[in-house]
Amino acid sequence: MEREHAQVSASIGGKSVLLSEPYEAEESGFIGREAELSTLAAAWIGGREAMPLAPLLLGEPGVGKNRLVYELARRTRRPLFIFQGHEDVTAEDLACAVRFSDRDASKMDYVASALVTAMHLGGICFIDEIGKIRPRALALLVSVLDERRYIDSVLLGARVRAHPSFRFVAATNTADLEGNALPEFIRSRTRPVIKVGYPQREEIERIVESRLPRLAEQARPLLDRFWGLWEQLPKHGEDLQSPTPRDAIYIFSLAASLADYDALGGGKAAREATADHPFPIDQSGAASSVGERHLEQAFRELYWDQLDRA
Repeated sequence: MEREHAQVSASIGGKSVLLSEPYEAEESGFIGREAELSTLAAAWIGGREAMPLAPLLLGEPGVGKNRLVYELARRTRRPLFIFQGHEDVTAEDLACAVRFSDRDASKMDYVASALVTAMHLGGICFIDEIGKIRPRALALLVSVLDERRYIDSVLLGARVRAHPSFRFVAATNTADLEGNALPEFIRSRTRPVIKVGYPQREEIERIVESRLPRLAEQARPLLDRFWGLWEQLPKHGEDLQSPTPRDAIYIFSLAASLADYDALGGGKAAREATADHPFPIDQSGAASSVGERHLEQAFRELYWDQLDRA
């Protein structure tokens, strides 16, 4: 069951502004990445002699950049506010928005962005896929990422200063950085660049076992079959691209769902479903056995295009 949050307001620039809600990641075992986590934590240490840095996480999609941020937010007990980057973001989107009020449809509410909320409360602002945001919008970040530690919002008509506990981190995909998507005025301020590479085979296996404990005794033969299937994919360049944690979790999750589907009656049950007796898609058959055929089917469904080229 999701937790409900009453939206909190604060006075910013003499205006009553609704604050963004923090993201609360589910607690799950964090595996590996201690070197990257240590670098990120060290970069955030600030005091009278040093300003906290604004690291940039760099890596391929699915390697675990976001989970690094979630884990450090948990370990530092700081509220985490996430802004999702995309090409239509404007500078003011990074600061504040307006919407029709829930209390009075004839009035408008100011709504602080994830960035402004984190600055005001002293939390963490995480801009995901910062490389997708256009340079004109990113210009707003220049002053908050150096010693000034503030932004100017046209909509609020105010200068928003960062709380001393405010911390910033961003992430981008390797292709966006190599394609010079990030302007130099942001690249020079988002340091250090922390490279998040593909995890080792042992880490992938531990992640799968942690996220899908129902596999239990079946895990070893299924993991062996997974690696065998992965090696059948066409090579990218000289070496076969390693799977990301996201790849592995998607494959094993779909395999488990296919096992549940069979346990619930499969195609026959789905065909015979009615409005009075719907197919129970919310019912997890955790006790159902995941077999190699389910894993192979999941692999075909998710990677059919690459297998066709193999």
